[in-house]
Amino acid sequence: MNSPLVKVVRRRKRRRVPTTMKMWPDIRLLCKHMAGTFFRRPRWMIAATVFVLMAIGLLVLPRDGALLRALQLKHVPDKELRQDLKDLSGDIGQWGDFAGYNLVLVVGLWIGGRAFRSRYFQRLAVASMLCAIFAGAVANVFRFTVGRPRPRAIERDGVKDGIYGPQVKWNYNSFPSGHTATAFGSAIPLAVAMPPVGVPALVAAGGVCWARMYGNQHHPSDVAVAIWLAVLFGVPLGLAVRRTRFISDGDGPDGPADDHEEQLPDTEPLDATTPVAVGTASPIAAGSLDRELRS
Repeated sequence: MNSPLVKVVRRRKRRRVPTTMKMWPDIRLLCKHMAGTFFRRPRWMIAATVFVLMAIGLLVLPRDGALLRALQLKHVPDKELRQDLKDLSGDIGQWGDFAGYNLVLVVGLWIGGRAFRSRYFQRLAVASMLCAIFAGAVANVFRFTVGRPRPRAIERDGVKDGIYGPQVKWNYNSFPSGHTATAFGSAIPLAVAMPPVGVPALVAAGGVCWARMYGNQHHPSDVAVAIWLAVLFGVPLGLAVRRTRFISDGDGPDGPADDHEEQLPDTEPLDATTPVAVGTASPIAAGSLDRELRS
């Protein structure tokens, strides 16, 4: 069965470029695939978003206060335990911001790709960064526009929960959670493309999510919507990376990270109808990758 990514292998010389410059073709390629997913299936994307938001609005939003009190162990009489958990949540919340979590994860993946000469790991790093940026940007636009009070403002200042419109005050930037959107934005593409790497990242993102709620920074519904934003961008990006798993122009996990002149064995030339099996180690140029992802 033919893969849409692997059809024809052609002899071609490529210009040698530094490995660090390969992120720009990767960014373009992954963004095109993600945009193509949105435009090819707009009805499915809109329907899924409406369904998830309605489920959150009906099942989570009315129970925000009860869920938050249960999560914060308000019923537990051990004040020392609650204080220790509060201190821990504060530490995780500070560590789990964009610079403290997302950049460290992405740089680690990129360095790992260089160390193991794997373009696949480098694409994972690019997808993780792109998803964190897109999900975080959308979350920030909405939280400054909606103007929902944080649980801390409701508890300390007596502000009523609701929507107050565009606000620049920190206490009115609760919906959705920016920390959660970026943390899960980095983790979800990894979980889709390479679960052994993505599962620990999801656990770390879950810790950031818990810390933001335990520290009275966000309601459970804020966190749920932020996770959906990460899923919306992360799944197409993760699938785009996964489709390049067995492509080896230095692009597969077992291929070299440096450019090289493509060589084909001295066999009969390939035409446009020649099938190539999935998983072959035949080199495919970056331009071919771009054309195939667009298809």
